[in-house]
Amino acid sequence: MEYKLSWWEDEYLLKDVDYTILGAGIVGLSTAIELKLIAPQAKVLIIDKKTYPVGASTKNAGFACFGSISEILDDIETFGEDLCHRLIAMRWRGLEILRSRVSAQAMDYQGRPGIEIFPKDEEALYHSKIPNINDQIEYILGEKQCFSIREGRYGNETVNRLEGCLNPQKMMAHLELEARKLGVIFLQGVEVSKILESNSELITNFGSIFYNKLIVCTNGFTKRILGEVDVQSARNQVIVTSPIKGFSLDGCYHMNKGYVYFRELGSRLILGGGRHLALEEEITDELDNTSKIISYLTTLAETKILAGENIKIEKMWSGILGVGKDKMPLVKKVNDNVFIAVRMGGMGVAIGSYVGRVMASILLENDNRDLQLFVRS
Repeated sequence: MEYKLSWWEDEYLLKDVDYTILGAGIVGLSTAIELKLIAPQAKVLIIDKKTYPVGASTKNAGFACFGSISEILDDIETFGEDLCHRLIAMRWRGLEILRSRVSAQAMDYQGRPGIEIFPKDEEALYHSKIPNINDQIEYILGEKQCFSIREGRYGNETVNRLEGCLNPQKMMAHLELEARKLGVIFLQGVEVSKILESNSELITNFGSIFYNKLIVCTNGFTKRILGEVDVQSARNQVIVTSPIKGFSLDGCYHMNKGYVYFRELGSRLILGGGRHLALEEEITDELDNTSKIISYLTTLAETKILAGENIKIEKMWSGILGVGKDKMPLVKKVNDNVFIAVRMGGMGVAIGSYVGRVMASILLENDNRDLQLFVRS
């Protein structure tokens, strides 16, 4: 049976929409909020295939971070110092925007140090790099002595004093509430199967929807609707244990160049990553868990993180990242009416609010310091 809109629905939802955003994750919501803040009269519509985001915005481990020592060094080696510096600056700026928009209490934000642990035979190498990285962080962010070394639970640990953690579900709920307060319209449960650029039409399970300016913010799911885009899906898997008596951690832990991460969650351990063990297999947008990764995470928890404890896995899930040839977000005009803001590189919590501001600045041709930071190269 064909679904027909009432006159009221058609007027409110679909008529005279200035900006149609695909994806209600952190980038889609941030773009919508920025558009309404700069141009309150604009009609902004967000379309999402589910009643809540299913990519990574609410599926991550809640780290508010910009990079560990090994990840920063790996990025410098792989992509060059300039690109790495810009990424750090953009992530930091994104966290500033997010924390100004959503209160710490509203999203359970806590300033907790980012702590990295290494195999014994790698400690000396990475620790020797700290003075140089501290100089670079001071140059980029103006923050002195970001990294230090301490004797901790897992030996000699590197400590990033500028990081923290939050509840991503609460973060997203408050961003959505802010968007709705500003007058952003939501059309949820609508899946776009094709974009017909020739006549500015979206083919959906809701019927045809026509757009004026379209902004694609679907990150890891983008290739489903825009095939010729340099963004790949990458699955990250996460486990949470049952409560463990007496267990606590004072920081947010990183291992293996950012590929493994863990922290305490109300006397539970939340542990995610392991994608480096199966890079090809994890290039997917399927939200399954796999025995290979879950077994690795469970073994790591039992033998290193919680050695000697009797643990039980209470919950597991996966999230879909958007990655590409480098870690720079892809924020650009595709044609006169279609724009994309994707490829968060696994750092959506940090960089997503910044990317939303950049996208709005491009759409409204509004020059500001955030846009300049992005385009300078």
